[in-house]
Amino acid sequence: MKSLFFYLVAFIFIQNNIAQNLGSYTDYMGRFMIFDNGNTTSVESMPVKSVQVGGNAVVYADNSDNFKAYYQGKIYDLADFTPSLCVATDNLVVYSSNKIVSVFDNGNVINLPGWASSYVAGDSIVGFYDSNSSYYKVYYGGSTDPLPDVVDGNSIASFKAGDNILAYLNADGFFKAYFHNQVYDLGTSHVSSYQLGSSIVAYMDEYNMAFKIFYNGNISTLESVAPKSYKAGDQVVAYVDNGGSFKIFYKGDVTTIGSFEPDFYAVEDNVVAFGTENVSFNVFYKGKIYQLETNTPTSYQLDFNSVAYVDKYGYLKIFTDGQTTQASDIKISKFKLTKNVLMFKTGLNDFHFFLNGKAY
Repeated sequence: MKSLFFYLVAFIFIQNNIAQNLGSYTDYMGRFMIFDNGNTTSVESMPVKSVQVGGNAVVYADNSDNFKAYYQGKIYDLADFTPSLCVATDNLVVYSSNKIVSVFDNGNVINLPGWASSYVAGDSIVGFYDSNSSYYKVYYGGSTDPLPDVVDGNSIASFKAGDNILAYLNADGFFKAYFHNQVYDLGTSHVSSYQLGSSIVAYMDEYNMAFKIFYNGNISTLESVAPKSYKAGDQVVAYVDNGGSFKIFYKGDVTTIGSFEPDFYAVEDNVVAFGTENVSFNVFYKGKIYQLETNTPTSYQLDFNSVAYVDKYGYLKIFTDGQTTQASDIKISKFKLTKNVLMFKTGLNDFHFFLNGKAY
């Protein structure tokens, strides 16, 4: 019974945090429109002043500076002013004004305790220093708790957020990770660079001259010398080693893609796009390599499980979950990919969306 209970809790949590396939635009009449999983709705009769599209919410400042969120078909009034800082992640909307940090989480507005001049935010985690209590605090899983470690002024500037993880230097200068309500010592006080994704921290340990990965509670040394470059995503890190080989770490395993340095590569969420000019354009997705084109696209964007791009003939295509589809029979130059939702225009005010193999 206990195992079944935890399974149901995990299942409900996952279901509540799946991207809602959202998009937005202003039509020719000045109305603010929201695309929600195939349906388009007018939510404001006048253009909005700012907008961000997250994984499960669209947050915007309306024509009168009222700050609102569209979430699961409803409009929520968040504030009667536009916040000074705001970020819409996959699962949260985090915003602040006058040192008050607030979180819009699953339809609820939560004012985080204390005073904070800044914060870092991931898909499901927020970190901030509370100047009232002099504690660094973390919002995760619906609750706010003090970080079980000592930080100082230099530490605060070092904090970075991944989807569900924080990395930072504590008051003694040691590199740490906060993951699933636990602090992990990453084994160095000489870190020169670090990047985070989901459940992962990639970093260069200058003391041992090693390139390391913290993944799901474990530390691994990937290279004994610094790579030429590296980029982190969700449980994935792509990098070019010191000898020029292109490699990808994914869920604990390292795959050598080639003994060459790609002309370009990019990492976002679950996808890695890479290629060589006029030879190939490829995607690494969930352990597999897909060749999308034999030529370099004129432009491309990555997000969530998708890669959208314009091929050499000017046609817009999208790779999602292992499948590549042409999104339009008309040549397209400008487009926007938000999670798995592709938005483009075929005329001055003729907006279209493409999702799950279907055009809207």
